[in-house]
Amino acid sequence: MQKTVANIYLEHIRKNARTLSSRSGAPICAVIKADAYGHGAEEVALALQGEVALFAVSLLEEAIAVRTAVCGKDILTLTPPLNEHEIYLGAKNAFILTVGDLYTANRIFAFAQNARIPVRVHLKANTGMNRYGMNLQTLGKVCKLFAQNAFVRVEGLYSHLYGVTLSSAEKQRAEFLRAERVCRAYFPSVKRHLSATYGALLGKRFAFDFVRTGIGLYGYLPDGAQDIPVKPSLQKAMAVYARVATTRTFTGGGVGYGEVCATHKGEKLSVLRVGYADGFLRTRENGTDGFLDNANNLCMDACLRFGAYKRGALVPIMTDAEKTAKETGTICYEVLCSATRRAERRYIRE
Repeated sequence: MQKTVANIYLEHIRKNARTLSSRSGAPICAVIKADAYGHGAEEVALALQGEVALFAVSLLEEAIAVRTAVCGKDILTLTPPLNEHEIYLGAKNAFILTVGDLYTANRIFAFAQNARIPVRVHLKANTGMNRYGMNLQTLGKVCKLFAQNAFVRVEGLYSHLYGVTLSSAEKQRAEFLRAERVCRAYFPSVKRHLSATYGALLGKRFAFDFVRTGIGLYGYLPDGAQDIPVKPSLQKAMAVYARVATTRTFTGGGVGYGEVCATHKGEKLSVLRVGYADGFLRTRENGTDGFLDNANNLCMDACLRFGAYKRGALVPIMTDAEKTAKETGTICYEVLCSATRRAERRYIRE
């Protein structure tokens, strides 16, 4: 088979979960959205059964896809539902829905009242990201509304740190504490979570009842993270390889689409079976391992490199998503999510 091959090291993910839980002093909510950042959500969920308290995804479709793999653990959906059908799906499957505005709150209230079906929710406060979330005034209105409906079960309050500096985190923590006071006036036992990977690494003050860790599970720190007291030893969980399709001698003319310098005439030229359809940038300087040997821009399904490789061999093309990201002006999150787009995943469990 000639797909790219992604080795996924599940034991690394488990060890990273233990490291993050130890650093924060709190249980882990494992973020497995976007197919576990390209690592495969179902396999990652199964691997983390004994390490985490619950899971988080972005979309209801993602929650449905992993509901068996989580083996009864809770799933939090981070994107608020858009309509009654999505509320029904969430309630039917006992997923935890996010409420980030008064509109969503009113829709959930009406559904629960009419259908008389319990709806589990976490309220989201806006502490500065301005993506989803309520200000204190709206949060108070939503809490008062839900307190009147026994079928709406407010189980959590959360927010998300928008920055990766201690100063911005402290400001948001203070705002989150104000939101907590509003919420606990109505729901005293509500669970609180503010921190993703960056906040988890700041220690117990930012942990609250649990931390939602995503990128750290897969072996990376958040892009640009500052003020971390001691950087943890995280293990990268993915390495991607491409197979050598053929090797030839360059006789002049074009290499892929476009010409190259005639001084390369007579050099060995190898074709790696990886292209921009496999999740890597088309440009020659695309940050893959060994990209300096790329002869030209990638084709959709092939990369031509100067050098003699053994036909059929597997050549590493992405072993450090952070390095690839720096070469291409992006972040490791994007690299990881793209790198297994058309790959055969091979899970290494030990």
